[in-house]
Amino acid sequence: MGKFIDIIKKGIKLGIVEPDTAKSKQQVSKVTNKILLKELTEHFNEQMEELSVGRRLLYPMSFNILLHPDDYNTTIESLKYILPEVVASFYASIKRRIEEYTNGVNYAAPATDWFFQFSACQVTERDGKEDFIRRGEVITTSTLTHFDIRKAQQDGVRTEANVHLSVKCQNSSINDNNINMEALLGMEILSEGTYSFQFDKNLNEDTTLIIAASDLPSKGFATLRWAGNDGRDRVYDMHAMYIDISGKADKRSSSNICQIDSDAVSTSHVQIKYEQATQTFSLAAYGKVRLNSREVPISVGGNPQWVPLAKSHSKIFINDSVSVEFNANPDLV
Repeated sequence: MGKFIDIIKKGIKLGIVEPDTAKSKQQVSKVTNKILLKELTEHFNEQMEELSVGRRLLYPMSFNILLHPDDYNTTIESLKYILPEVVASFYASIKRRIEEYTNGVNYAAPATDWFFQFSACQVTERDGKEDFIRRGEVITTSTLTHFDIRKAQQDGVRTEANVHLSVKCQNSSINDNNINMEALLGMEILSEGTYSFQFDKNLNEDTTLIIAASDLPSKGFATLRWAGNDGRDRVYDMHAMYIDISGKADKRSSSNICQIDSDAVSTSHVQIKYEQATQTFSLAAYGKVRLNSREVPISVGGNPQWVPLAKSHSKIFINDSVSVEFNANPDLV
């Protein structure tokens, strides 16, 4: 799937960015929350129509939204409220397409997470002249899988011929039929904000669940609490529907890893999953664990032995050394 990052939406050409005077005259004074929801939903629907083939639905899961610094500053605080609505809109669009198929359809996600990167930026043209994206303009790019513009600038991804972005320009002075790709990836990013949401195969439009499965500041599905080496409590919010509890030997860096600074906890010592359909939790142990004073059977290899995990005040005692208290988000109880 990595080779199919995206198909160019309107034939991006390597040329100088030309201002579109007609669009410039029609531009609005600022970007609103409704405009962002509309632009992202339209871009998603257009790409799903272009990329899907036969009974295989394909759709972008990574979006980069480029804004004038003023628009970025006025919308950044609202993003945690806007983006769950955007993801819910995506799920609604996918479900509408599924209904068109009477003999089944494959709508499996190209990636594990929805990724959004908002950037306040300016575009540098080939001749070195700098031109800020005007206030009220929105430029969105999308790919099937995760694509970080800043990382692309650092790692030289823009030189690879197989990396293409779908571009949609709303009220923009930049003509999306004649994008200078080198200028787009060579822009100066003044500030940025990234957000991700775990894909829900059930396409649930409930924004409470969407937020819980995101990296937005929230309690998530559940909270894990334990005492650190200094005696102070450590807290981990479970945002993913599947997490590992690991010790300090685990060098992975991921939001679905709850790392405890202890040699008594091994890598992936405990696994916890949340079943969205039943709103229940389960636990599997790959080392010595007692759950509420009862020994948990030790799983081997890729065959976890799941045991029910109570939502309130569950005590996970790891290797007779570390005690972790588990509490589900009260909204799920």
